[in-house]
Amino acid sequence: MTPRFDIVDSMGYNSRQAKTKVRECVGNKRSMNRSKSLIAACIILCLVSPLSAVHIPISAARAQPAGSPWPMFHQNPQRTGRSPYSGSVTPGLKWSFNASSYINSSPAIGVDGTIYVGSYDYNLYAIGPDGSEKWRFGTGNKVLCSPAVGADGTVYVGSHDDNLYAINADGTEEWSFATGDLVFSSPVIGSDGTVYFGSADGNLYALSPDGTEKWSFATGGDVTSSPTVGNDGAIYFGSYDGNLYALNPDGSQRWKFTAGNAIKSSPALGADGTIYVGCADDNLYAVDSAGTRKWSFATDGSVDSSPAIGADATVYVGSADGNLYALNPDGSEKWVFTTGTLILSSPAIGADGIIYVGSFDHNLYAVNPDGTEKWNFTTGDWVQSSPAIGPDGTIYAGSYDGELYAIRGPAPSYWRLAGIIVLAIAVAGLVVFFVQGRRFARPRGRKRATRTQKP
Repeated sequence: MTPRFDIVDSMGYNSRQAKTKVRECVGNKRSMNRSKSLIAACIILCLVSPLSAVHIPISAARAQPAGSPWPMFHQNPQRTGRSPYSGSVTPGLKWSFNASSYINSSPAIGVDGTIYVGSYDYNLYAIGPDGSEKWRFGTGNKVLCSPAVGADGTVYVGSHDDNLYAINADGTEEWSFATGDLVFSSPVIGSDGTVYFGSADGNLYALSPDGTEKWSFATGGDVTSSPTVGNDGAIYFGSYDGNLYALNPDGSQRWKFTAGNAIKSSPALGADGTIYVGCADDNLYAVDSAGTRKWSFATDGSVDSSPAIGADATVYVGSADGNLYALNPDGSEKWVFTTGTLILSSPAIGADGIIYVGSFDHNLYAVNPDGTEKWNFTTGDWVQSSPAIGPDGTIYAGSYDGELYAIRGPAPSYWRLAGIIVLAIAVAGLVVFFVQGRRFARPRGRKRATRTQKP
């Protein structure tokens, strides 16, 4: 038989061995590709997973009168008290700002993060995000109502000197409008820029952005309730005459609902058109869009607190009996959270469902959606001011001790993020080490170039 020779390549492999080696190389290449994919996946997972814990609000871009996180009392013209941002997860003090007298006013936040709040010392303060004073605007009497910030940065606020003021972003006066009595009602800004507010002279006023009167509506008692504006332009507010009023955008009466006593609370408007409002007869009322009572819920004290509405339509309201109530949309009680004494503060709700409310027991409370306490923060006096929630989760609230408190939010730590990145790199390095170790640990035989003869 004629001998058969296999050609041996320069590396010392015959044709069969070469084919086997090619298959091994292809397999190693595929294995390396899989390893690279695994490394990439590890790096991406380590980098992305911590960021997923940072709350990015879906509704953060929702239009507001000033395009800011909290431009007016209870956050929006419907007065739901609901923020697109989650609040502080811990009750640590970020800073406090001292006015020279009580702070009953609820803060508002401008587009640039400036916090606006009034005081018994006759001033409206503009405070920077770091707690420093930017300016103060002096009025002729106490500033107890909450300011509202317009889209152009104008700040509107009432005073016990009977005036509503429009203040420029630099703290100078743009205009003032005189009413017949003190202004405790917090202004609301309509979609067309109309400014609505009440006065103790018994009227609700509608002003153009330049300060001229569009119309006024007379009731039978003081109007300290802050008006609410619906998506259709309807205006809702209460009066000391015991009525909840619904007005058309032209100032004509749509309907009125009669409760059992003065209405100091500001109405909150639900997504289904239900109006919720507290009353000095100890009840919270739910009234439909036609002005008919749906239900009422009795507490053991005057309900001067303004209700807030959660994303799931749960209604939260405080009472002078010292309790914060959570009610289902049908008026049934969900739970009760008890503080040390009366609640006149109106609740604020974070995007994560946490409820924030002040009490006359000197504390600001954070309450979980199930009614359990998350934390409390103690101030030096009563907390009647309603909290505002900043975009970084900072909670702002005033106290009768004369301080505006900024309670730090859950912003992610940059050092923590840097540590996670280092960990991701370390994990990737370990993966590379083990993959390369397996590759070099595999025995490789090398044969000398010969001519092999097979029979």
